[in-house]
Amino acid sequence: MITKQDNEYHIRTSGCAPLSAVVPIRNRAFAITHVLDALAASEGVDLEIIVVDDASDDDGAFRAAAHPSRPTVVRLAKPVGSSVARNVGTVLTSAPTVLYVDGDMVLPPLTLRELASRAADGLVLLGFRQHVPAAALAAGPLTPTSVDLDQDPRASTVFPAGLLPFSGTILDSPKRCRLLDETDDLRGLGNGRWVFDWSLPRTVITALVAMPREAVIDVGGFHPGFHGLWGAEDAYVGAKLIAAGCKVAPVRSAIGLHVDPPEAQSEDGRKLNSLPRTVAFFHSLLAQPMPTGGGTWLHDHAEAQLNRATVIHGDRRSNPFHELTEPR
Repeated sequence: MITKQDNEYHIRTSGCAPLSAVVPIRNRAFAITHVLDALAASEGVDLEIIVVDDASDDDGAFRAAAHPSRPTVVRLAKPVGSSVARNVGTVLTSAPTVLYVDGDMVLPPLTLRELASRAADGLVLLGFRQHVPAAALAAGPLTPTSVDLDQDPRASTVFPAGLLPFSGTILDSPKRCRLLDETDDLRGLGNGRWVFDWSLPRTVITALVAMPREAVIDVGGFHPGFHGLWGAEDAYVGAKLIAAGCKVAPVRSAIGLHVDPPEAQSEDGRKLNSLPRTVAFFHSLLAQPMPTGGGTWLHDHAEAQLNRATVIHGDRRSNPFHELTEPR
């Protein structure tokens, strides 16, 4: 719930490990208020919220800043991609577990508790999603009476015939993959194994995922080279975290509602057009040695962005990176 304390609003609950939610947005004004409403209504977890706007063309950052949950809102100086936005948000967090949630994901009230109750050092927790049209927001708050795990591709995917882009597998006919069921909730995946077009790192999807903060920082966070690409910046972080010794675990009960944007068809088309370049870049990174000095690079990288950014709202007094958040 939201309570008034020391002239600032804070989301305060109890019973689970605290979470820091990082919400990157780029032209998500249609959904961000609903996303923050849902985060503020989360039950059973202490939560801080950091919204990083990737220089949107709309007023989503200002809608976020006006929200009664009083998130810290950072507006970047120019579009640099969701990887960079997540990196900036990560260094501004204070909880030991960082929740990455997309700016169009509306979470049921108990979703965060499902993740927070399982949070631990060295553990990457996967949430899931099902899709709803943007028009559903006009009907009022999204309050699902049931959730459908099979809408998430990791639970159920039909792969088309032909060449699968990530694994290179060639299918002579369409095949259905029920990844969680076929791998005993991913226990049978890993050690370089592919199931159709799934590897263990590719199951890490930042629409909804909880990661240990220090581990993300140590491996250098998200690679900025994915700007303009789609579908693997989160998988690459997953690969680095796995190489660093983290385990990946699905949380079937943590399911969010992904609100499809009004221009979903054209947006999806642009994403698919970038897929060949995404796959090539992803594989080129995997072929390189594990990066070193990731923490130092990440802080320098975030500081460079924050030096040019605008903090629209946020209580910087208790933030260990408050000296970075003043626009210059």
